[in-house]
Amino acid sequence: MESFDAVCIGSGYGGTVPATRLGEGGMRVLVLERGPRWSSADFRQSDDPRYIQSVMELFVSSGNVAFRTGGLVGGASIPMDGAHFRMPRKSFQVTDASGARYWPEELTREALDPYYDRAEDMLRVRQVGWGEVPKAGGLFARILDMAGASCERARMNLVGCVHCGFSTQGCTFDRKWTLLHSYVPVAEAAGVEFRPGCQVDRIEPAGAEYVVRYIRDGEALEVSAPRVIVGAGGIHTPALLLRSAPYLPALSPRVGEGFNTNGEHAFLGILPADWPEVQDYYAYMGTDNGSVMSFHWFEEEGFTLHPGGGFEPSVLAASLEAASHPVLPPRSWGMEYKRFVEQVYPRRLIGFSALGLADGHRAVVLRGDGTADVEERDRTAYDAYLDRVEGIMAGVAKASGTTLVPAVPRELAGTTSAHLLGACRMGTGAEEGVVDGYGKVHGYDNLYVCDASAIPYALGVNPALTIAAVAERAAERILEVG
Repeated sequence: MESFDAVCIGSGYGGTVPATRLGEGGMRVLVLERGPRWSSADFRQSDDPRYIQSVMELFVSSGNVAFRTGGLVGGASIPMDGAHFRMPRKSFQVTDASGARYWPEELTREALDPYYDRAEDMLRVRQVGWGEVPKAGGLFARILDMAGASCERARMNLVGCVHCGFSTQGCTFDRKWTLLHSYVPVAEAAGVEFRPGCQVDRIEPAGAEYVVRYIRDGEALEVSAPRVIVGAGGIHTPALLLRSAPYLPALSPRVGEGFNTNGEHAFLGILPADWPEVQDYYAYMGTDNGSVMSFHWFEEEGFTLHPGGGFEPSVLAASLEAASHPVLPPRSWGMEYKRFVEQVYPRRLIGFSALGLADGHRAVVLRGDGTADVEERDRTAYDAYLDRVEGIMAGVAKASGTTLVPAVPRELAGTTSAHLLGACRMGTGAEEGVVDGYGKVHGYDNLYVCDASAIPYALGVNPALTIAAVAERAAERILEVG
């Protein structure tokens, strides 16, 4: 059996960041990744669903709702839109119904700031200049200004972006500083091995070590190490721990519970036809994130807003919530629908999303065959959050003359997210959470979870930078423990 000093499962932020630091610390590290390894030469500027499914996994639950997650070496850093924000202080202070803080007491903004510094330096995160903001960002800023709200330039890991509108399909120009451009080469220079095409089945303790069992090219393989770091993502990490539960009987009963999509809720807007700015606006161009961010409502209402770009006209098909909508045609085909699209695309269509401090309303469970599924839980609190956000957005639309149409049917809100948090949440003990503040699994030394699933609650901003910072902190701890 192969043996390493550490095995990291998954090559996104939660796996690659600790692998890099442990490798730099002198450990022999193996990274197991279920997807293939691509470079910029492999990416295409295409909206073909078959191609997109090869860049990211569109995970479809048994309830026919879909979530987006990474599918290549580099994980979610490949298809993400580039936004990297530090979590606001308010987000650290959120409490549950009993008044208990979701985040461990020792984890504050001040405690994470040194690790944010490290991650930002590696990923080349910076605030974009005004000259880099695409037209969608400027139009979004005008909408907010007319409603008396504010926004600011976003913090991104884009370097000389050409605004082609295909960032989330994989940047063909090497202008998005992903893990493949930052942590991965540093890790490999330190001797870390990245092994693609490996589907991990389970983790078993074996004395002072762990055995990781996986499948590669149809062959059942195993590798041992005294340290295992799980970073398989917000759905696949809890599923892996659930499959491993018969061998890890002290696991928290909260594995899989608390699945949270970061309050992500998308809107589509139709801009007024008489705005002169729309004459040179193309909805399919720009940065996939509009490079501006509004915190205007965050302190009082707990949500942020940011615009998007790169839209195909087919996004309107998902908007057909009901034939009774006063603007939309009754169906997404035929001449009436075609004429409607011609009126609003590409110069009048704008998209934007809310991210907020919303409760989770789903859980990760196992199907009968041992694969992951996502089940519905009580969504009363989440629907109340949506009511509040939609009410405020209705006021913004009215003030700016923008027509809001539903991005997805209301019952599917919160299901199309790529922000898959909380199903192995941090907590002070096994009854409150699956891992401690360093990501160590309660009841098991040297077994860690360092990805989005360990983030205990919604952040209100893109979680990528926080995941990287938490993983930096965990790696430092692992090296200290030895």
